[in-house]
Amino acid sequence: MIGKLHHWLEGALITVGLFVLFGIVSVLLPDWLVNGWLDRIGIVLGVVLALPVFWTAYQVSWGQQRRLKKQFREISQNPGARPTILIVDLLPGRDTRHQVENYRRQQEALRDIPAEHVLVVSRDERLHPDDIPQLQQELREASRALMQSGTDRIHLFLAAPVAAAAMVGAEFANMPVNIYQYDKGNYVSYGYLRL
Repeated sequence: MIGKLHHWLEGALITVGLFVLFGIVSVLLPDWLVNGWLDRIGIVLGVVLALPVFWTAYQVSWGQQRRLKKQFREISQNPGARPTILIVDLLPGRDTRHQVENYRRQQEALRDIPAEHVLVVSRDERLHPDDIPQLQQELREASRALMQSGTDRIHLFLAAPVAAAAMVGAEFANMPVNIYQYDKGNYVSYGYLRL
């Protein structure tokens, strides 16, 4: 985005510079030449040079959003060459793995992921602050196992408190993680943790 903004500013500076140049030249030249020819040339050049500036402004503001939406759709439909499903279930009394397995069977993109590429980090008890070091260790071990297996994309299903969700995000930030949210009885892909 900074590159496009740079191009936009560059175009704006060129346009302003040409207007200043024509202003200086118009003072030095005879009146018939300025009002006759240079005035018309200046108007045409101003319009022609303004078009790329407006086009760049459009691309910076709306074009990038459109490209990100398109990229998100493509990512959501492509599971990856060596995908892994990571289920982090830290809420007691919920069996997230069975819900994820049911969802996985319905999704063509996730159905073909082998069972050995489904990794589960879970707890049967409520998460307390004293459990955080052990949870961090489990997440690091899971991250290490995923890297050693050559995983190129993680499909994350998370049922956890916010603190644990932040830890999961921090631990897996250097890998492509596709996040799924449970919504109205079904999971929905919310795209990547980081594009």
